Amino acid sequence: MIYNNLTEISDNFDLFLFDAYGVFYEGTGFYENSRETMRNLLEQGKTDLLRKSLLEKSIKFSSCKNPRKYYVIGEPHKKAFAGTDYEQVKTLDEADFVYCGVPYVYEKDWEKSPSLREQFLPFISANEEHGIIYNTLTAEPFENIVNQVLQKKLPALNANPDFTAKEGHPLIPDLPAQFVVRNGTIAEMLRQGGGEVLEFGKPHTNIYDFAFNILENNGIKINKSRTCMIGDTVRTDIKGAVNAGVAPVLCVETGVTAEEISRGNTLENLCTKENIALEQVIQIKSVGGK
Repeated sequence: MIYNNLTEISDNFDLFLFDAYGVFYEGTGFYENSRETMRNLLEQGKTDLLRKSLLEKSIKFSSCKNPRKYYVIGEPHKKAFAGTDYEQVKTLDEADFVYCGVPYVYEKDWEKSPSLREQFLPFISANEEHGIIYNTLTAEPFENIVNQVLQKKLPALNANPDFTAKEGHPLIPDLPAQFVVRNGTIAEMLRQGGGEVLEFGKPHTNIYDFAFNILENNGIKINKSRTCMIGDTVRTDIKGAVNAGVAPVLCVETGVTAEEISRGNTLENLCTKENIALEQVIQIKSVGGK
């Protein structure tokens, strides 16, 4: 059975955990009725697990027990590292590990890559350091740096396991949003190459445990049988919910799953790939669907 919207099943749960992109928002704005639906649900704050781990110096790799210097692939997460003992360096030779930032490409990359220009979508019109900053539809511009990281056997830290995100084109507002490469794709390239990758976020249970601890410390008792995770991606959102022991709610007409289905894939195949029983997935068309 596929429910029209989240409201139709909301009485079954007391605690709602949300993914954002592809659930109530995409690159060009909010989905219809999604904000109105969420106003009727209890909202909880969000704290950054990555930053907490950095402040507590609890980042450990099997190949490096006391990492301190990091090299950034893409755009750094400056707020996460601010005020910590970790130091960003400019070369891989100086680094203890690499951080998978948002995989933007820059104006210099655009100039050097005429064959890939159609794969680059301008994101920010001007930046003093980099000029125009682009999202990219392909991970090809990062293959060289990934290979260098693997050759040097540097471990990697990633705070966003999502492979893609749907982003609009701020310089051309009428252009439809498209799925662009995100941090998880770079992390997966490193992992497939035999590199060590430490990740925070879905589908890993660390992010759920962290959220539950925050809620319990604020006097909110957690009943997992009355808790659900709403997402649009089987690999991260739904698998993460299953791993954490909470109800998986999947939006099948928005975000990543809708895109997969439009390309001929099936929900059954997506679930089988992640060793998830299709029957345990609660399907809704969208958060605010009619």
